[in-house]
Amino acid sequence: MKTGIHSNSIIMAKIALISNRDNNFYNFRSELILKLVELGHDVTLVCPYGKKIDFFTERGCSFIDIDLDRRGKNAFKDAQLIANYYRTLKGLKPDVVLTYTTKSSIYGGLCCRWLKIPYIVNNAGLVENNNKLLEFILKILYRTGFKGASCMMYQNSRERDYVNQLLKNKVHYRDIPGSGVNLDAFSYQPYPVDDNPIRFNFVGRIVGFKGIGEFLECAKRIKAKYSNTEFVIYGSFVDDDGGFKEQIQELEKNGIVKYGGVQLDMKPYITKAHAVIHSSYYEGMTNVILEHAAIGRPAIASDIPGCREGIDNGVSGYTFPVQDVDKLAEAVDCFIQMDHSDKEQMGRKSREKMEREFDRNIVTNIYLEEINKIINTQL
Repeated sequence: MKTGIHSNSIIMAKIALISNRDNNFYNFRSELILKLVELGHDVTLVCPYGKKIDFFTERGCSFIDIDLDRRGKNAFKDAQLIANYYRTLKGLKPDVVLTYTTKSSIYGGLCCRWLKIPYIVNNAGLVENNNKLLEFILKILYRTGFKGASCMMYQNSRERDYVNQLLKNKVHYRDIPGSGVNLDAFSYQPYPVDDNPIRFNFVGRIVGFKGIGEFLECAKRIKAKYSNTEFVIYGSFVDDDGGFKEQIQELEKNGIVKYGGVQLDMKPYITKAHAVIHSSYYEGMTNVILEHAAIGRPAIASDIPGCREGIDNGVSGYTFPVQDVDKLAEAVDCFIQMDHSDKEQMGRKSREKMEREFDRNIVTNIYLEEINKIINTQL
């Protein structure tokens, strides 16, 4: 495209964004996408169709529907996905491509390399696997998909160090605070007026690596000690959930947990909570913590990359060793015993940390800088 200079000295260009679902664009990239449209860029979103796409097409974006099996390991389907990405990008001829999530970033990046299209990768979390063969294959995929990137966007230090080593530190990168958090949409809300009950949220897919097992065990222990507590679970069950659906149903019957279902807008439910428990095994940069913190709710979370960055331990929340139920229960117990005013103060500290370090505008500005660099080099 590159048809002229915007009043803010930004050159208009054709920009494609690739992801695995519409929610990824809507929940985490809206500010960037709308800013690109505002600046006069020709923006095309590439993903499987979902209702959230209408929000963007109504505001000037184009859309290309490409089916994608996010967790599937079918080689034929993956080859078909690569072919679809290749045909799409070849026909679209974008000036720069932004990729998000693992499959989209690896296969989209590979097609960009073949077509010599500049691309920026935001992988947002490593795929963890104990199978040596699959780990070997993943390393190859990371190298082939990422090594031609104009810029790697890293959401935590562990992913940065691991991928940079695979890429032999030859690819330019930027550290970003996850997807950041929209501080206007997730504005500070008054803390619950008392501790009757003290409500803890769990938000995430109900699957083992999200730490649901640890959450349930913690709930059983704490509920037996403190009757004025509530443990509420928000999230979707998966086909192979390890029997958690039955466990949750049984615990709900016994008054130990509550299941709140899948909520498109979590803000009212965050507002009701005193804290969030995020016992995940691995993350890119978890928005669960960022969104609770922005509203003013402390987090009690696994001490892992992608979680610890969002918490000042002992100030805006607590961290505990991953998969250690004893330490998790100890941290929850410590939080319960705090004065109500101290809980509220911890929530305010959470909000202040988001304002200092995780404002989504930080992420948007970094992207605009890197996009401008690419476009300017094409002149």
